[in-house]
Amino acid sequence: MVAALNITRQRQKTVGRHDTVEPVVPDAIDVSDVRVRRLRYLVYALALMSSLLQSAIAPLLPSYEHRFQLAGVQTAGLLAATGVAALFISLPAGALSDRFGARSLTLCSGWLIVFATLGQAFAPSYPLLLVSRLLFGLGYGIVWTAALTWLARASDDESSLTGTITASGFGSIAGPAFAGFIAQYFGLAAPFVVAAVLTVVVTLLMTSIHLEGASSLEHIGVISSVRTASCDLRILGAALAVVIAGASSALVTLLGPLELHQSGASESSIGIVFSAAAAVFICGSAITKRAGLRAVRLKTVLGAGVVLALVMSPATASAAPLFVVVMLCATAAVRSVLWSVGYPLGASGANRAGVGLGVVMGMLNLVWALATVVSPLVAGAFIGPLGARATTAVAQVVLGAALVVGWLAFHVRSPEREVQIGHL
Repeated sequence: MVAALNITRQRQKTVGRHDTVEPVVPDAIDVSDVRVRRLRYLVYALALMSSLLQSAIAPLLPSYEHRFQLAGVQTAGLLAATGVAALFISLPAGALSDRFGARSLTLCSGWLIVFATLGQAFAPSYPLLLVSRLLFGLGYGIVWTAALTWLARASDDESSLTGTITASGFGSIAGPAFAGFIAQYFGLAAPFVVAAVLTVVVTLLMTSIHLEGASSLEHIGVISSVRTASCDLRILGAALAVVIAGASSALVTLLGPLELHQSGASESSIGIVFSAAAAVFICGSAITKRAGLRAVRLKTVLGAGVVLALVMSPATASAAPLFVVVMLCATAAVRSVLWSVGYPLGASGANRAGVGLGVVMGMLNLVWALATVVSPLVAGAFIGPLGARATTAVAQVVLGAALVVGWLAFHVRSPEREVQIGHL
């Protein structure tokens, strides 16, 4: 410190009376890097907690069904509430992130998740429990819009968003085991109370980070932003990635257990298979993260979509448990690539198209939620007359047709766009 002051005095002696001396702040960049690193890990932690709470309700559904005497539709409503709420909140959350800043909205989402989680813990009736799930869905949708926007702006690195997918995978694995174990020994409310306390800690730590990285774009309106974003190839590719990943995830989650159950597999065995698939998902997302920006390309999305259609073939060829397990694990690996590439590709497209990053993140979460709500309903309509295997085959055909249409749409462009595609 003394040496730095001496150097500054020497500079002041050598410059002229009308010259200015620029202040020397040797540690400013290092401090900024530390803050960005802290923000990155805290956003990962918030993503992990949101996914943990999203999956934690699965082993508790029988207890809720018994306590409140629920019908099948009412039980399914507890699962669908998150996706429905996220469907409606994602785009408005993105627009608000662009208008008022993603930091404040992320902090609000953390507290919203805390209150919704406590509501689930102590809900005395089914309507209040459903309202708590809807509130959690709002917080969930805001987290995956505003928090990712905050991180991408502050770090100025789209590939940092890939880590949220890995963290989400860990949360999805830990959620059912965490909730089931704690509820068994400490009561139905205990898992949510513990999760709420952990979310409070994460949110308070995020409050101490005053690093906005706000967008420099002028507010041009949500409709104009969406119209501009829908013309960018990278954003369209990102939307295709999350739609394929979301729809395929919902489909295999619905069809896989049905085929395994028909083969005589127990509930515990099915749970182990899905845990193994989640572990494969984490490994795939970690490998994609290591690849960095080299993997964030439109060709990666289209290639992964083709592979996904192919790896569903074992479950359509045979109903043997081994074939279904191979399908579940293989599709999990491909989905990890799609998720890990989708958000960074969308962020890159937002920067190039000159639209708000929050609106683009909101668009991606909106189409994801729509895919996860619609695809199981459509598949459920086919299962009755066709069966699980034939429905999987229909899903393959639809996916293949969607990829062909997408490929043609990306290539039937003007010469300028064709040159642009070559770099994607």
